[in-house]
Amino acid sequence: MNIWSPEVQLATWTVMSLCVFSLEVTVKQSDLKLCEDDQRVCVTDLRDCGPRPPPSTWETLNVSCYYQMSHSSVTCEWSRESNSYTEPYVSLLFSSEYEIFYCPGILNPAAILNVTARIKDYAMGRVIWSRPHTVFLHVAIKPSQPVLSLLTSTEDSVNVCWRSSVHGVCRLRYRVDGAHIWTEVIIQALHSVSAYEDQTLNYTIKDLLVSTVYRATVACREESGIWSDWSSDVSARTLDKAPSQPPEVCYRLEKTDSVGSFLLHLMWKDLDLRDAGGRILGYQVSYEPSKKKKQQQQQLQHGYIQNVTEVTALLEVDEGNCSVTVAAFNAAGYGPAAHLSIDPQRQTTLPSVRHLWVSSSYPVMKGLLVQWENPKVPPSVPPISHFTVQWRSETRPSTSSRWTTVDNLNTSAVIRDVRDESYLISVFPVYNQQCGPPQLLPASLQQGALMEAVQLKVVGVTKTTVKVSWVWQRKAGPIRVHRYRARLRSDSENQTLSLWPDQWQLTFLNLNPNTAYSLLLLADDASRNIIPVTTDFDEVPVVAAATPLLLLAVIVFIISILSRTLYKSYFFPPICSPQGSTTGQWLMDPNHQKTADFQVTDVLGEKSLIAVCPNSEEDLHEDASPLSIVRLSARRLDTECIPDAPVNTEHPLVAPQSYRADYPDNPPHPDAVLLSEESRGRQTRDANGRFPQRDDDETELEKEMFDLCELVANGHDVYQMTCEAGYVANGCPILSDL
Repeated sequence: MNIWSPEVQLATWTVMSLCVFSLEVTVKQSDLKLCEDDQRVCVTDLRDCGPRPPPSTWETLNVSCYYQMSHSSVTCEWSRESNSYTEPYVSLLFSSEYEIFYCPGILNPAAILNVTARIKDYAMGRVIWSRPHTVFLHVAIKPSQPVLSLLTSTEDSVNVCWRSSVHGVCRLRYRVDGAHIWTEVIIQALHSVSAYEDQTLNYTIKDLLVSTVYRATVACREESGIWSDWSSDVSARTLDKAPSQPPEVCYRLEKTDSVGSFLLHLMWKDLDLRDAGGRILGYQVSYEPSKKKKQQQQQLQHGYIQNVTEVTALLEVDEGNCSVTVAAFNAAGYGPAAHLSIDPQRQTTLPSVRHLWVSSSYPVMKGLLVQWENPKVPPSVPPISHFTVQWRSETRPSTSSRWTTVDNLNTSAVIRDVRDESYLISVFPVYNQQCGPPQLLPASLQQGALMEAVQLKVVGVTKTTVKVSWVWQRKAGPIRVHRYRARLRSDSENQTLSLWPDQWQLTFLNLNPNTAYSLLLLADDASRNIIPVTTDFDEVPVVAAATPLLLLAVIVFIISILSRTLYKSYFFPPICSPQGSTTGQWLMDPNHQKTADFQVTDVLGEKSLIAVCPNSEEDLHEDASPLSIVRLSARRLDTECIPDAPVNTEHPLVAPQSYRADYPDNPPHPDAVLLSEESRGRQTRDANGRFPQRDDDETELEKEMFDLCELVANGHDVYQMTCEAGYVANGCPILSDL
């Protein structure tokens, strides 16, 4: 006896927590044995030949049996609930209304048998007997397994045939090779396939994918409703069709060291299965330079077309305009091409995505979550049309890259078709047909991103900021980190910033001056190291508070200085000191000579020669008070007093009559003797301010001086020196006419 259960389903109920067993037992002719005490019963186990329990203890099972003529066997199956997960022991009893002489002979199409199942439940420790199930073997015959064959294939259909040996219907099912879900062709009567004995039937499976491998199988049944076993699977492949869509191509230019040339990076995504028309054999890339250089380029190259099997291409192009086309091809031919018009001179720098990171939730989710942030796009750059996510195996470089496209509103993608190995994941922003520079990150299903942040340190400290830096390196240990962060904390505040692979440093802002902080490197929520740091002392508030007061003090000081100078000049004019003047020193000198001449400047700026003579010989006595007799010239000098300074103009004496003629309205004293205008040009002072006399004029000058002194001696007042205008700062007297 062959006892087996090919399909055991375990179902847990929320209330009863029962297990449902689906049991199937096949009995061959050689498995049957006749009971000695009952000649109408054949058993598979001689221990079942004893007395049976009363019918009231029998259980009703939903038993169904079918007879296979080719194998001379009977197969029975049923389902049963149990509280145990242990498969029970099952044996069958076949009984007949007639006496049985040979048990193997009862399994024939004309036999009518009652089948009883004996089930021994080891978990419950009891034996269960089923109620007898009557089987008419000529009705319960199971058709033989049909043989399925492939006839023809087209781009979207497969034609199969099989030979049936039963009078009934058949059903056909198919699936894509590698899939788990079958699709049945027979649905209701319209899809039924009539079958006759020894007749070959065929059916065309339609609406299939192009260039796709399918597997199909067939089964048939008699009028009794017993289906035959499924036939062996047959493999069929639909034909290729030329691609129906152009590939989505983007490009990126890179400057080379050679003058006048660029590197043109081309990237595109594999077409979908329906658009590809079959397995893509490769891509044809065509490059055509501008017309002015086309002839020269043709002399240097033998062709502008190249076939590639990858989804990338690298071309060296001239600095002029050029056009590029990319078309996919398969066994059926070439598809439509994607056209690019490129002007290297008008290219702008395109930004890449920011803050790329890859995380894994394996085994909860068998896939990689790729996340990023949108780049900062300047106004001169076209908007992002979509993102392209590419991944390829690092351990198997020969395998081709795979792509997925994400619209511009999303910043994440889930990669599910990955194995337990390391991958290099790239994210490209696409600006119309231009590819931005990629951001790359290695990752694996077990660990997520294979990069870690290490060597966090402080590189700059001010009163309110702390600048830190770190290093990214390949992950050393088998750890999984969803994010890295840097945290700066103190007793009163806490700042946390995320670390990304495209960053190497960052700055904490708005900190408190002269405050002790702790810098932490966090892997998720675990701290890796702690660095103490203290911000600088803040002098800015003190200086800021003192600055207005200091400025106000400076302004008051300047105003006071200017006001003092202004008030002094208006209300306290400078006064000459007689003691510091030449005349004053001569008057105070006890050993002065008879005559002396002085050069003074009055308030109006006149410069005059002064002659002083004693009144008498007694006046020469040192106790006497000298009387100054002054002769002034009428020529004006500067208003400032210049004592003892050299003067190049001589001052001759003039007669009193000349002076009265010059000043008719304000005549001087009648006895005053002035220098004549004729002698002004003859006398010139020496370096000491005196008037040297020439030999021919010496006698005349002495005579004039003697006459002047004689007038004074006779009591005639010539000119009285006064200082009504005050004194200048250097002590020179200022004289005014009386």
